[in-house]
Parts: sequence; C-alpha cells; structure tokens
Amino acid sequence: MYLRKKKFIFFVFVTVLIVSCSTKKNTFITRTYHNLVSHYNIYFNGKEAYKQGLQKIETSFEEPYNTILPLFYYKDKSVLSSASSDMDRAIQKCSKLIKQHSLTARPNQKGTPTTPKQKAFYAKKEYNEWVKQAYLLMGNAFFYKEEYREAQKNYQFLLVEYSNNEIRFNAYLGIARVRVEQNQYEQARDILQKMSEDAQFPEELFGELYALYTDINIQQKKYDEAIVTLEKTLEYNIKKKEKVRYTYILAQLYQEIGYSDRAIALYSEVEKMNPTYEMTFQARINKATAYGGGGGSSQIITQLNKLLKDEKNKEYRDQIYYALANIYYQENKEDKAFENYKLSLQFSQSESYQKAMSYLAIGDILLSKRQYIKAAPYYDSCSMILPQDYRNYSEVMATNENLKALANEHSVVVTQDSLLRIANMSKPERNAFVDKIIADINQREREAREREAIQREQSRMYAQEFGSQNQKLGGAWYFYNDAVVQLGKTEFVTKWGDRKLRDNWRFSQMNQNDWDVQNDENPQSDSLATETEGNFNIKSRDFYLKDLPLTDSAQKAAVRKVEVSMFQKGMIYYNSIQDNEKAVSTLESFVSRFPNSEYAPIAYYYLHIISLELNNFSLAEEYKQKLISEFPESNYSSALTDPEYLNNIRTQIKQAHADYSKLYKAFVVNNTDEVIRISQSIQYSYPQSDLLPKAVFLENLSRGKRDGADKLKQYMTSYAEMYPDSELYDMALRIAHYIDTVRVQTETGNEVGAEQILQSADSESYAQEKQQDERKEFVYNEDAEHFLCIIVRSEFVNANRIRFNLLNYNLDYFTNFNFDISVRELSLHHNMVILERFDEVSQAINYYELITYSDEVFEGVEKSFTYQCVINQHNLDILMQYKNLDEYLSFFQENYIQ
Repeated sequence: MYLRKKKFIFFVFVTVLIVSCSTKKNTFITRTYHNLVSHYNIYFNGKEAYKQGLQKIETSFEEPYNTILPLFYYKDKSVLSSASSDMDRAIQKCSKLIKQHSLTARPNQKGTPTTPKQKAFYAKKEYNEWVKQAYLLMGNAFFYKEEYREAQKNYQFLLVEYSNNEIRFNAYLGIARVRVEQNQYEQARDILQKMSEDAQFPEELFGELYALYTDINIQQKKYDEAIVTLEKTLEYNIKKKEKVRYTYILAQLYQEIGYSDRAIALYSEVEKMNPTYEMTFQARINKATAYGGGGGSSQIITQLNKLLKDEKNKEYRDQIYYALANIYYQENKEDKAFENYKLSLQFSQSESYQKAMSYLAIGDILLSKRQYIKAAPYYDSCSMILPQDYRNYSEVMATNENLKALANEHSVVVTQDSLLRIANMSKPERNAFVDKIIADINQREREAREREAIQREQSRMYAQEFGSQNQKLGGAWYFYNDAVVQLGKTEFVTKWGDRKLRDNWRFSQMNQNDWDVQNDENPQSDSLATETEGNFNIKSRDFYLKDLPLTDSAQKAAVRKVEVSMFQKGMIYYNSIQDNEKAVSTLESFVSRFPNSEYAPIAYYYLHIISLELNNFSLAEEYKQKLISEFPESNYSSALTDPEYLNNIRTQIKQAHADYSKLYKAFVVNNTDEVIRISQSIQYSYPQSDLLPKAVFLENLSRGKRDGADKLKQYMTSYAEMYPDSELYDMALRIAHYIDTVRVQTETGNEVGAEQILQSADSESYAQEKQQDERKEFVYNEDAEHFLCIIVRSEFVNANRIRFNLLNYNLDYFTNFNFDISVRELSLHHNMVILERFDEVSQAINYYELITYSDEVFEGVEKSFTYQCVINQHNLDILMQYKNLDEYLSFFQENYIQ
C-alpha cells in the first residue's frame, strides 16, 4: 500500500514537472517553475561568470598614477581580454535563459480584469521576471567584450519592451556608457541629463549616473565640472573601494586646477581610508607635488624622508626625490630642487614617465634662467621617453626642437671658434696647449690609481675583519647577507671604480655632456679609453691637431660656418625661443663681426623690429638708418622706406605667376620663340622671383628641342652651373648625363632626338608642363572637411613661431577642440601652417575671421608677409602639386569671402 502511494506521488510530481516545463501554457505553476529555474540556476551561473570576469579585469588593472586615474577599470582596454571567456559564458547563459524560459503565452483570463493591477498583469508581454535581467546582463557582457553594437541592441530592446519598467534606467545608463566609449560625449550627456530630470529615476543609480558624468568631463578636460559631478557621486551609497579611488581622483582634479590646499586635504583623507600600500604611497607623494608654497611644508618633507628610509620604497626613490624637489622649488630653493631632481634621475631604473618628468623639470628650471644651451639636452632626453598622451606633449616637442636647433648652431660657433683660435697660435704655443691637455689626462690617471690603491687596502682590511666575524655563513645565499654584499661592492669599486649602472658600464670614457646626471667635467680615464676612433692615442699631439683648420681654405670654411650659424642663432632666439634680449645681443655681435655678410641687411632689419617690440625707439631708428645707409639697395631697406613696397612686391609676385603661366602654355605647344621672349621678360622684370630658375629651365628645354641633343646638353650643363641651388638642378644634370649614355645609339645610326631624350630622361618638370592643360580645377564643396592655412614667406617669417602661437591661442580659447597643427613646405619660398580640421565650412570661416584680427597669433612675426585662407583636402592636394598659390587665394576670395 505504501509503495503504491509513493509511486502515485512520484507520478504526480513528474506530471507537474513536465507540464510546468512548457512555455506554451501560462499558469501559476509554469510561472513559478520558470522564474525559479531562471533565477537560481541559469541566471545565477551567468551572473557569477560575469562577476568573475569583472574580478579578473580589476586584478589585471594597474593604476596609472602618472595621470588622472580613470573612474572605471574598463577604460584600460588591454585588461578586458582577461575576462573574455567569462563574458562569453555569461552571454551563453543569458541566451539559454531567454530561449528556454521566456514565457510570453497569456494566462487564462477569469472574467474581465477590473483593477489596474489586474489589467497590468494581463497586458504583460513577458511573464518570466528574469528575462529582462538576462537582456541587461547580456548587454553588459557584450560591453565588456567591446562589442558595442550588440550591447546597444540589448539595451534598446529593454527600452522598447520595458518602457514603463524601472529596468529602463539601467538600459539608458548602458547606452550612455556605449556612447562615451565611442567618443560621442554630447549624446551621452543628453541621455544622462534626461534621466537625472526623471522623477522616477532610482536613487541607487545616481552614483553611477554622476560617475558617468564625471568620466565625460574628464575626457573633455572639463576638470571644474568633473569636480562637481564627482563630489555628487561621493554623496551616494557606493562601495568602499570605489569611494577610496574616487576620493583620490577628486584630489587629483583639485591638484590639476591648482587648488593645492584642497588637494592635499583630500590626499590625507585617502591615507585614512586604509587603501592599498601603493595608493597610500602615491597619496603622500602627490601631497608633495601638489604643494604650492605658503608654509607648512616641513611635515611633508619629514614624511618623504621617512619614505626614503623605508626599504619597501626602494624602487620608488625616483618619485620621492622628485616630490622633494617640487617642494623646494615652490619655496624658491632652486639649488636644493635641482639637486633632488638630479637624484630622481639617478635613481630612475628605466625609461619611465617619472624620468621624463624629472628631465622636464630640470629643463624648465634652466629655461626659466634663460640657460637655453644647458636646457636643450634635458628637453631632448625628455622627448625620447615622454608619452604622447601627456597633456602638453606638443608644446614640449616644439620647445625641444627649438632648443635643439639653437644648441646645434651654438655648437658650430663654439667648435669652429675654438679650432680657429688654436690654429692661429704659433706652433710652440699650439704644442704647449696640447701638452697641457695630455698632462691633465696623466694627472687624472695618477689620481685614479691612488684612489684605487686606497680602496684596495680598505677592501683587504675589510675582508680580514669579515673573515674573522663570519665563520658561520655556511651555504647561505650571497645576497641574503649584507656583509657579503658590501664586500663584493667594495671589491668591484676597487677594480673598476665607482661606475654608473648603465649599458657598457666598463667604459669610463663614454661621451659625456651637460645632461649627464653627474655632469662630470673631468671624467676619469683608464686603459680602456686610451685608444679612440681612428686608432689615435689621446695622449698624442696628432689626436688634437688632426681637425685644425691650418690652411687658408680651411680657415675660410670655418669662418663661413661661424657666420651662418651665428646669424641663425640670433634668428632662433627671436623666432623660436622668443627671447628678444638674447636675439639682440647675438645679432649685434653678428653684424659687428661680419659687417659685410649677405645676412647683415636681414640682421639690421630684425634688430630694428625687435627694438620696436622692446619700445626702444631710438635704438630702432639707429638700426634703421644703418640698414638704409650701408645696404640701400636691399629689399629690407625698401621695406622700411617705401610704405607701398610690400603691396608692390605682392603685385609683382602675382604678375610673375601670370607671366609664368603664359610661358607654360607656350612651352606645351612648342612655341619656342614665345617661351624665350617670356622667359627673357621674367628675367628682366623679376630678377628676385622664385620662378626665375623655372623659367630659365623651360627656356633651355625649348632651345634644346629646337637646336638638337648636343646643344641641349650644353644648355643643361650651363643651367646647373648657373643655378646650383635650384630644385631642378638634379634634373638638368640627369638630362645632360642621359645624352652621353645614348651617344652609342647615335654612332650606330639610330639617332635619338632631343624630344625623345627628354621623354626618356623622365623629366618630372617636363611632364608637369605637358600636363598643364590637364590640371585639376579647384572645387568649392561646403560639405567637405576644411583646414585653416597660414602661408608665410619663409625668408621673412618663421612658420614654427606661428605654429607655437596657434598652440597657445587654442589653449586659451579652444580647449574643447583637439586641433592638429603642422608645418609643410609649399615651395622654395613659402611654408604653410595647417590647422585641422573643421567638420563644417562655417566653423572654419569663423575661426579664420577670429585669427585674422588676432595679435596673439601673429605675435613676433611680420604679418604683412603672411596669407590666411580656408581650404579643403581636394584643393590642398592641387595646391601642393602645382604650387599655384595666387590662383587659390583668388579662388578663396571669390568663393568663401565675397
């Protein structure tokens, strides 16, 4: 009887189970079954896989303390792959839940529903409460797999199917996250704004909402707004770990905008929250770097010194010394700051961000002291390792290039002057000078040997003491015993001296310069360094005499190098470094030493301009009169004496281009007489035009085609001698050389004409002229992306100066735009500063109108030698190919301005 009863109960249970498994019927039993199985089996397993994936991402994530920490771990895309398999499992479980347990069949209705609750129940599209959670979880898993389109599909489904359910807010947050990762910040901001204004938005989601707001603000570098939204985030119930990180980020944001006291207070709060040791350490370091002066530094310095003594911080000593240096610098103790910055470099074990910052800090100190030559190597070292996402990366790179150019010119002047000075000594004086250098080397070697002897004796005594006191070391590992390590270090120093930890450490005579941390002026010498390049012995006179300019021609060459570099140095001070006083002193020295130089008129012109900028009007007038009296025929004198000179120059340039265009057409149709006539006219009317070599080249080609191959060779050879600096110089020589190579064919009876020679020589210029009638036209397209161009006359204006001004201008007025600014060479006498890019032509025109009247953009340059325009990519390609500047400027005026 009992057995029959058990069988009956089992039968009923199996029957109920089979019935409840069906998704075609919607009863209390089927709803309960599907909800239970979905929740505690499939969804639970999917959620656990998702959580495991998040844990792996968090574990793999390394905090980038050298920049503002990201609010979310998923910002580091490199760690997301660690969770890929877990997210796949979560997606698989969610798909299974939706496929097997979605319950959309309507329940049997008993009578007409009367209450709102009954009506809502029978109006449902889905009766399994965990299906919507599965869609949300699946969307989140796709998000962490960076499959944003799939993630958005799931979020959109929730918005459509559950438009009145609270889960819609989670979906909106998900879509906002996707928008942020796709750099669609304004769309994401609109979604968050809409949700924050919704009265039904759940309070528990406000923390995530404001965190997303903060992320957008940080990405757009709106740090003031980021502080406001992050402080709101911290008001809501968030996890302790997130609260610690967010407080640290808030401190970083305050430090970024210069609120030092508030930043330091927040870093102190972080320390009290019991974070990881690394975050505690970084908080203490940042308290020092945030310090802005005004007292109260002693406690921070004491804390940093304690960190230095702690063995756990051995690998962080570079950061600690850097932080100490910052405090001393803020307190105007530059010597101590300099010393600690150098210690930071000394203890940097790799090419790290910290090392770049230390190089940059020292470079900035030297720059502030106007010690540009000493600053150059520090900036150069910084540029090698500075990450491209550093906020002022472009400015650092531009400063480095300017300092490098200055240092190169300075090196030429100093080196050649030194060689000339020694070369002009009498032979006995020269030999005595060299012998003193050799004697100094010998003296340093003797001192080194004496130090080594003392160290050797100290090592021997230490070894005896160590041997008597350390009999019980047994098989202990070498590095576990400090005494043994110290003995090894002493023996190393005895043998090799105190070498730095670096590649090729055995060589003590490595090239050293101003940027060496130790800045040794007298590096030790040893036997490994007595032989140098070319097997010259540094203790022989020949080694020092081999490069001296002892002949007249060599001395003239050395003096010419000094002349050119000295002038360039003065112009770099003015155009690139923007130190007017140094520019004046350098150019004054230049004109004093080289009064008849070809660069003297330019030097006087800029001495006049700089004096005006310094409000020294009497000196400006003095330089103006010197220029006019000593170089009355120069263009620079004309520029100062004739108010219409610049307008006349522009008119002449335009007319020269028009004449050259006619010459093109005559050349294309083989009208040799017309080519010669127009070319002669250009040579007479525009002797300074950059088109002159091109006109002469076309004239010689036309004459050569008419007069035969022998004459063509003669014309090309003559052209190369007349215009050695022309861009067509190589082409002329190539044609002349090709004529010789085909003479064998001529001798065998297969005569080759000049026309064939020109075609076979692959003359690029010739081909260009042939295609003149097929030249592409400029096209106005308001829907295309546009660039702003500032074209400058390169002999009058430094394009890099304008680029630098534009960078500063954009930092002041267009911080929300990530403009890219580059410099290109348009022609021999024209450079282009290109700012890109604008999505709409109206934006480009608005920017054009702003900078046209901006003194900031054209500060330090002669604006009359510049042209501004807006251009699209198609037209820029044509301009770069055909160099038809006047033609485009006319096109620009007609289509964009008028």
